Amino acid sequence: MINKKIIAWALYDLANTAFTSPFRTIFWPLLVTVFLNGNEFQLGTTVTLAILIFSIVIPFLGAFSDSTKIRMPFIIIPTLIVILLISALPLFSLFWNLVIVCISIVLYNISLSIYNALLPEIAPEREIGKISGMGMGAGFLGTILSLLAAYLILRHFATESLETVDGIKAVFPALGAFFLVFSLPIFFMIKDTKTKRQKVNYSKVFMEIKSTFKNLAVLKEMTSFLISAALFSNALAAIDVFFFLFAKREIGVSLAGFMILFMAQSIGACLGAIIFGRFADRHGPKAMLTIGGLSWILVVVMFIFSKSIVVFWIAGILGSIAFGGTFAASRVLFIFLAPRKKIGEFFGYSQIAGKFSGLFGPAIAGWLIVYYSYNIALAMVLILLIASFLFLQKIPDVRRIAH
Repeated sequence: MINKKIIAWALYDLANTAFTSPFRTIFWPLLVTVFLNGNEFQLGTTVTLAILIFSIVIPFLGAFSDSTKIRMPFIIIPTLIVILLISALPLFSLFWNLVIVCISIVLYNISLSIYNALLPEIAPEREIGKISGMGMGAGFLGTILSLLAAYLILRHFATESLETVDGIKAVFPALGAFFLVFSLPIFFMIKDTKTKRQKVNYSKVFMEIKSTFKNLAVLKEMTSFLISAALFSNALAAIDVFFFLFAKREIGVSLAGFMILFMAQSIGACLGAIIFGRFADRHGPKAMLTIGGLSWILVVVMFIFSKSIVVFWIAGILGSIAFGGTFAASRVLFIFLAPRKKIGEFFGYSQIAGKFSGLFGPAIAGWLIVYYSYNIALAMVLILLIASFLFLQKIPDVRRIAH
């Protein structure tokens, strides 16, 4: 039965898309490059630096949260700070803008990491997958709603174009308000459980992290999966940061046109997750990931060799379906690869790989865009996707192997 805590948990997934979708993909890059005279390399370096800082601090914060069972302060406090920072972002110069966004990305990822750890505590074990999917669906809905909210703000200030200075600046506090309103249920409805809290041994945490990397060296199938996932994530992180700027500068897509595409992509990703998830049960998750990987390679090739608006739309929708599908299928493959008795430990390995998502892709892509071109940056993304695909092929079809 879906209770109030689960609804509150899912609504936070809806809320935080205001940061991941309209903010980081559209309006922050637009603010930096058009109104503050920044460039893509600065955008990519900011994201990379934030992911690096997060990767260093989260194992220790996560260990503290696991040992003390203190969760909610690590969600509420970072979320409120992020909301304040992004709401006030247009008031700052380029340098401080980049610093503030770097801090915001670190805090956002901390809150998201601890938020994910809440799921096993509020959901029955038999319904974790179902409720996880519910949160994913809420996230896609949040993308559409936050884009609609941003569009209404832009229309209020619009003359001939949506890209007015006042309109763009007004979007940031509006996104902050969206984030806050849909976060309130989790703030008030979910409380930390009162249990005996252990003292955190940070030396032990460090040794466990070191041991994890040593263990991965002998787990060839899982290592191939994690490397493939990390390469794929860096490729997509680069696309995520620069997708709107590419559409605007290389294809000539307007802000309004891109927002419509982005909403259509949210629907495509949702359909992709449903379709690929069902076919993964029938044909195996590796087969579906192979299709998803080839689809993404095709999408990037289309971006490189055609600047047609029609081709751009086709590639954008295909990419969104492949994105949702690979997300769903990769989780299934991971579960099949992990020994049943060590599933929790292996999810820890997956989180480590996730921390490297965006660690180098955005910075390298931004540098290539500034000093060469978007096509050269896309070629780098294509190399990452091909490398990810090749590592995927090293993994056997393990759907029928019992652990």
